[in-house]
Amino acid sequence: MTNQMGRILTPDSLPKCLPQATLMVKGHEAILSVPSNDYTFSGKSAEMIQGVFSFLNGTNTVDIISQKTCLASEDIISLLDYLCGESVLIDINNENKGSLTGYQLVELVKQEVVFWRQHINNQIFWEKVHNGTCSKRQILGWGIEFYHYVDAANEYMAAGVAYCRESIGVRQKIAAHYAEEAGHGEIFLQGLMKDGLPATLVKKSLPLPSTRALINYLNEVAMESSLVYTAVFSLMQSDGKSFSKTGLNEYYSQLIELYPFAQGMFGSFLKHALIDARLDHQVSIFENLYANDEIISHREVKRTFVTIRQLVNYFILYYEYLFECYGKENSQLPRRAPQLIDFLLSENKE
Repeated sequence: MTNQMGRILTPDSLPKCLPQATLMVKGHEAILSVPSNDYTFSGKSAEMIQGVFSFLNGTNTVDIISQKTCLASEDIISLLDYLCGESVLIDINNENKGSLTGYQLVELVKQEVVFWRQHINNQIFWEKVHNGTCSKRQILGWGIEFYHYVDAANEYMAAGVAYCRESIGVRQKIAAHYAEEAGHGEIFLQGLMKDGLPATLVKKSLPLPSTRALINYLNEVAMESSLVYTAVFSLMQSDGKSFSKTGLNEYYSQLIELYPFAQGMFGSFLKHALIDARLDHQVSIFENLYANDEIISHREVKRTFVTIRQLVNYFILYYEYLFECYGKENSQLPRRAPQLIDFLLSENKE
């Protein structure tokens, strides 16, 4: 969403650049590097990006940056709007835009989630996955944790239907979305079985605490409001990039080549992605339900952004911990389910 001047940022915006961004100066040029691209600035633009870069942490308004750098707010906005358009910078103050129409909120959320997806995808876990340096235990451990996450749709998506307080039409669409996802855990279970992991042990295994935390948070969100609940799917569903049969086949074929022992697991990932493509899940249920002229209150606008940003943290924790935990040679795969003897031994120790 842009303002009347065609700009994204305003003097009270709180610009935040991707945390992985770095700035390097070469002669009269300044190069802003993010994991997916490099942006080269020269002349006045190079001087400006050098002046403002250290302030792009989401805690300084454009006006404050202007005061600290002695650069005009209009010039700063012109420069940073370009980076917003490249999805390497967002306005953290989006949550304080006041009441918005559904169209406006949907557009702001779409801009926001592209930024946060990049942040999630730039974590060390994904770097190791794509360069082929993950261990067998880490890859199959990821598959087990992803099974638990996908199968948890029967928890939080069921709650999303039960706690819907809006019209019957909205409830029916949320219920239909749940029905589409309800059985998808079985797809991943079958894939893990092909790679030699017994289904019974996978189903009985405990998800890692970080996986359970992610699921618990989704349960909480599902009980809050249908708008906030469906907004999280803007982050969780695909953004549509490489969402074609050809692109998906190429991607998962590359992963199978890197990790041939996980052919069943990545085959299930591919099968699931193709189902989502067929069901048009690259367009989120949030957009389908709320891209309209109805007014969304300031409170719900703020809760939407706070919730999405918190969910980003849960996803990062999920990937960090599974990478660390299954990276240990003595970690259980699958994790053993608690048994009665464990509790009896605990009591005897006390």
